[in-house]
Amino acid sequence: MGMEDFFASLPRGKKDKPLLFSLGPLVYDFHDIDGLYFMLDRKLSGCLLMMWSKPMNPSFQGEVTFDGEPFPGCILQSMEVMGGMWILALPLRGRVTEYGKAYALHVQGYQDTDGNTMAPQDFTITGIEKVRPEPRFAAHEAVALQAAREGIVLLRNDHDVLPLPDGTTLNLFGKGIHQFRTGAVGAGKINPRYTVDFLEAVRQDDTCSLNEELVQFYGNDRDDIPPPEMLDRARMLSNTALMFLSRPAGENMDLSSSKGEFYLTDEEDALIRKLTETFAHTVVILNTGYPMDVRWAEKCDVDGLVYLGFGGMLAGTALLDILTGRENPSGKLPDTWALDYFDIPASRNFYDCADKPRLHADSMEYLDTVYEEDIYVGYRYFETFRKRVAYPFGFGLSYTHFVQEAAEIQWDGQELHLKIFVKNMGNAAGKEVIQVYVGKPATSIEKPLKDLVSFEKTRLLQPGEMEEFPVSIPAAHLAVYDEQKAAWLLEAGNYQIYVGNNAASASCWGHFTVAEDMMIHQVENRMQPRIAFPKLSQRNPKGTYPTGSLSGVVKGKTSFLPYANRNAYPADFHTRSPENRLTFADVKTGRATAEALVSQLSVAELARLSVCASAGWGMEGVGEAGSLYPVDDLGLPKFPVADGNSGVNLNVKNIGMPSGATLCATWNRNLCEEVGRVIGEEAKALGIPLILAPALNIHRNPLNGRQPEYFSEDPFLAGVMAGVYSRGMESAGVGSCMKHLIANNCESSRKRNQSILSERAIREIYFRAFEYAMEIHMPASVMTAYNAVNGIPTAADADLIQGLLREEMGFDGFVMTDWTTYDTVDVASMVQAGNCWITPGTRDSTYVQPIIDGVANGTIDIRRLRENVTYLIKTVVKFV
Repeated sequence: MGMEDFFASLPRGKKDKPLLFSLGPLVYDFHDIDGLYFMLDRKLSGCLLMMWSKPMNPSFQGEVTFDGEPFPGCILQSMEVMGGMWILALPLRGRVTEYGKAYALHVQGYQDTDGNTMAPQDFTITGIEKVRPEPRFAAHEAVALQAAREGIVLLRNDHDVLPLPDGTTLNLFGKGIHQFRTGAVGAGKINPRYTVDFLEAVRQDDTCSLNEELVQFYGNDRDDIPPPEMLDRARMLSNTALMFLSRPAGENMDLSSSKGEFYLTDEEDALIRKLTETFAHTVVILNTGYPMDVRWAEKCDVDGLVYLGFGGMLAGTALLDILTGRENPSGKLPDTWALDYFDIPASRNFYDCADKPRLHADSMEYLDTVYEEDIYVGYRYFETFRKRVAYPFGFGLSYTHFVQEAAEIQWDGQELHLKIFVKNMGNAAGKEVIQVYVGKPATSIEKPLKDLVSFEKTRLLQPGEMEEFPVSIPAAHLAVYDEQKAAWLLEAGNYQIYVGNNAASASCWGHFTVAEDMMIHQVENRMQPRIAFPKLSQRNPKGTYPTGSLSGVVKGKTSFLPYANRNAYPADFHTRSPENRLTFADVKTGRATAEALVSQLSVAELARLSVCASAGWGMEGVGEAGSLYPVDDLGLPKFPVADGNSGVNLNVKNIGMPSGATLCATWNRNLCEEVGRVIGEEAKALGIPLILAPALNIHRNPLNGRQPEYFSEDPFLAGVMAGVYSRGMESAGVGSCMKHLIANNCESSRKRNQSILSERAIREIYFRAFEYAMEIHMPASVMTAYNAVNGIPTAADADLIQGLLREEMGFDGFVMTDWTTYDTVDVASMVQAGNCWITPGTRDSTYVQPIIDGVANGTIDIRRLRENVTYLIKTVVKFV
């Protein structure tokens, strides 16, 4: 029986009693901390959903017991995304914790809107079955484990509290014990073959053990303080307390500056204070995908602070390896951690739902987000304006000590050359990260104090061992964008070279002089803002500090129209139609060109190929994000695409890598490339020829819901990591997709949010990350963003797609929209701007007909349409 038949068979008459049912077995995955529906409704975190056959009365509360005990917290509500179906959400996190164990659920007393009371129902809920590692995946999972290990950042280690000695009994505190998050929600979600959380890692270990009494106590999913006698028993086992702080994050909703998100809850604060009063040592594990307030660590005299991030399927093993010293921490922060959220200049121009309604991705409000901080993002602000931070960009401690020394600094007029030596001066083997920053000369164009221009990670250095790195930095990476001249310039003057292992402590090791201004690249200003707005400046810090007065919900706005003016870019398609009908096989075998195949297609066929053939996200789909429409008689192959920054985001078990921000914290470009390769190999084995990754938007504000998916606040670090990731993936024969182009820096009403920023900020920060990535590897595809930039949606911006991307960068892959961008952007305008694939589309003509009409009425140049489809066909040829 299909789903439609099943729903049709349910008793729904006025006198029928409501029936509670499930779709499939009632199995709870206690490793999937937030669940599929969290991204739609945060109340559903950790819940298993059941459905009702009829609309229910929300004011009439029934009774639920779980293994014979009262079961509080069940949620009764209607779910719009399920066609208005009513659900009963069961909060099982912390209650279902054992593989394969059966639990008894009893439900009674709920009433429908017709006044009928349900007949009592009994169900059996089971924990997921344990999956054993398979030897055939060992090499892939070894990469996942190493990435998780190297992505962990040791932030604080007073009194050398870490590593823990062998034989330690671990006293774990906080609801984060059972909220051990391994990935983000939404597009960045992982569906791993198995997961090893921290509890399981310890239970499998021979060198330490768990205080199981505390583990059971925190099954209540609250941050309660244990009773005094329990604390006394814990202290007798070990005088060290480990507390887990966990925060969810992901697509569809932004975070807030509320307690429980950026700041501690009152319960968390009280528990930390109690632990530091009770135990000789306290270590806190930050299981969060974004920077948060950590001032309490110093105030409460916390000895150890470890940033775990979202470490993927083997995060538990990786964390235990670091805590016990089997692995030396080598991660470095890819972002600045501010002392307070409101110390961040971008906080003034970010929709913070702490004191406003939480907007989701599809909210109908139109917003303006003005980038008043301009180029001063992250450490560029904090270092330049000499502001204190909790932890600087690039920071991370080790169990050993390294020294770095720069030598042989040479400027040859085209490149900066230097040698850097790193020596392990401590007693443990470890890895170190070299960071090279450049301070540019003061001129009429103001500049940050430091810009990251190079980084390297050492191999594992034994005590006393040294490694030498030759570093070459091209002039283009030292240039500044001059808006007045619309050019990249290397300005005359003195350039300072800073070397170290974080932005704050990197010291000046030398300098070089450029005798006269050098024109690096003459371009044109393509995406300037339509309105004037103040920009943060060193020359008047107080007078130009962001106020946020121009940002927020724009009352009365219902469209991005009228769009800002953009340049025209004539299409270059002149191939004549062949006499005989060609097929895809002719192009694949080299007997014909893609241009020849496309030239023979009718407008209707071109339009149909330009629209994705819908997504497979339904209950009966395998989870692919979309696929190429199989136009009749062309012999086109299957070409599905899938999300997957950290794995292959399908309803099929596969690899689960750390999230993008955690992967970036490794600062290990070789390891990042391996991660891309492994995901590519797993995608290929699953029949997916293209993955919608990497995502490399700038961490402008830590409250961005998709912060965990993206890499860094710094365009060079983000771009390099995205470039090597893309190269690794495509080395496996699977196409990559760099996204989201550009300035897609929030989830709140993201389809109706306009980013307003200077051309210089676009050039030096937001588009710059994509440039750095494409210098390393040109991807198969690029995805435009939902938002508008300076008066026009990115998906309809010819200056962005044809100008910056194709003319300046030489990109020759295909461009696609983000999924359902057509909700707010005209389809014909997206095609004419150069979007080759409109996603996710449908299998009918809903989004095809506007393209046909656009050609007929002259909105779309037929040559542009053919050019777009040619890019698409060439990519399919390459990856199938």
